[in-house]
Amino acid sequence: MKVKLRGILLAVALLLLVVLMAGSFYFSDLLLNRQTSDLAGEQARLGEVYQEMGVSDDFKLPTGEEVTIQNGDVLLAGSYFENETDGGCAVMLLHGYTGTRYGALQYAPLFWERGCDILAHDARGHGASTDAFHTYGYFEREDARAAFDWLLARTGLDPDKVGVVGVSYGAATALQMLPLRPNVAFVLADSSYQDFRSIVTYQAVEQFGAWTNAFIPTTFILSQLEAGFNLDEVSPQTAVIGATAPVLLIHSATDEFTPPSHSEAIYANSSKETTELYINNWGSEHARDILTNYPTYDALVDQFLAEHVPNFGLNDDGS
Repeated sequence: MKVKLRGILLAVALLLLVVLMAGSFYFSDLLLNRQTSDLAGEQARLGEVYQEMGVSDDFKLPTGEEVTIQNGDVLLAGSYFENETDGGCAVMLLHGYTGTRYGALQYAPLFWERGCDILAHDARGHGASTDAFHTYGYFEREDARAAFDWLLARTGLDPDKVGVVGVSYGAATALQMLPLRPNVAFVLADSSYQDFRSIVTYQAVEQFGAWTNAFIPTTFILSQLEAGFNLDEVSPQTAVIGATAPVLLIHSATDEFTPPSHSEAIYANSSKETTELYINNWGSEHARDILTNYPTYDALVDQFLAEHVPNFGLNDDGS
């Protein structure tokens, strides 16, 4: 009887182990290899969003130049827009998770009127860039550094004349790039997550239920091994410690995908002399602030630049 009982317990243990590993492999693959949009797909998807929200998809931009930027084995596909008005400035735009550079262009009008050149690129594993694991800023920050350096070389500008704007996944990447390029003009981070562990754990429970907590530790181990990154280093809230570049954190109070507490945690670690945090009450969904209330968003950015980067681009009077 005892031998039979031990056999049953062993079989149950093995079954639970198989379920644990199978589930962890599934969630790891979902984290690292989730299907992403192409440019045409995102244009169609966002076109519906713009129509629903009653906003225009006219970014006030000319036809961009298609460019490629290399970082090791990864080729980043990008679009470069040279401004006929020379404002002596440039801005790099970073898009959200599963999106493309097209989704980041909604931020271009904020700076195009200042005479800034614009660069937007598809993150690794996204759009037309090289297929690669998604590492939530770990390798993407190196790609962003390479793209930033490309923009410096193309424009001939000094780093303090080039800003970085990111939304969601792109916001987290922009903040994690700060230690690599601390002398950027500024970083605008819209709807960032504070670190990998926090956002993945939160989203797992939100999307699948509390039972996923049993799979999370093993999923983290498998993800690190497969993609070759240290998930504990994926941490915008750590990256801002000691940063001196001006940072504007914007987040919706009604963001249910990435709660505003993430931006608050980042702000808690940042320099209060150079960092501004704005939690808005516009009723926006995740990463939709600029679409919900563009005039106020534009005014916030103008106020931030006037206070922290007063000589960035042209002023409203064209000077």
